[in-house]
Amino acid sequence: MPKVAAFFDLFFKGEPLERQAELIAECGYKYAETWKGADLDELKAMTSRDVKLVSVLVNGVTTKEYFPNDVNTRDAFLERVDKIADNALAVGCKQAIVTAGCQLNRKSYQEQRAVLVETLAKAGEMLKSRNFSINLETLNTDVNHAGYLLNDPTDTVAICKETGCPNVKMLYDIYHMGIMTGNLTDFLRFNIKHIGHFHMAAIPGRHEPKRGETNYPFLFGEIDKLGYEGYIGLEYMPLLPGRESLLETKEYLGI
Repeated sequence: MPKVAAFFDLFFKGEPLERQAELIAECGYKYAETWKGADLDELKAMTSRDVKLVSVLVNGVTTKEYFPNDVNTRDAFLERVDKIADNALAVGCKQAIVTAGCQLNRKSYQEQRAVLVETLAKAGEMLKSRNFSINLETLNTDVNHAGYLLNDPTDTVAICKETGCPNVKMLYDIYHMGIMTGNLTDFLRFNIKHIGHFHMAAIPGRHEPKRGETNYPFLFGEIDKLGYEGYIGLEYMPLLPGRESLLETKEYLGI
């Protein structure tokens, strides 16, 4: 059964991290994730006996100094991965999200793709002995992230395979891929073993999953049938106050 994780960065904003963890637990969630990762003290504050931190973030979408598709920032990216993996493992978290970088001027897609594969292979090999995984995110470029390198889920799976590292997988964000390609169920049936993490949000608007066109209870059931036992992160912008939003989503998904 997939496990659902709330986001520290999206619910109960303004509260201390320790209190956010308490509030997430009070809503019946045992798992959480974050867009943070570089500050170990912050990760420790998120960790409680009632909520397990299950995913952190290596590099933001537009953080140029850590683009893995650029040979000039490869070393900085790998140093960042190394540091954040250590921080995450210190609080019992065994995976992180990486973004591919934005398109570079005067470089073809294939040139950037080759650099990305090589960089991720180096990262995967570096992390293998620590039993730590990275999940490469594919984003929509039609609504939210124009200029991002990677918007094709099939190519993302191919990139992960080409690294030769079983600890390099895809983050399948159902919101982003619903916008870019649709055909969600068939893609999952053919590629579930290459998916290390999920995100969900409503289309359109990126709000509560209940408030959009995607049939999330059906997809949740399909993901379960496929034997996925990892995490699904609630990466949406809540319209409701944090407690009401998380409880609505919990009831909607039947968890």
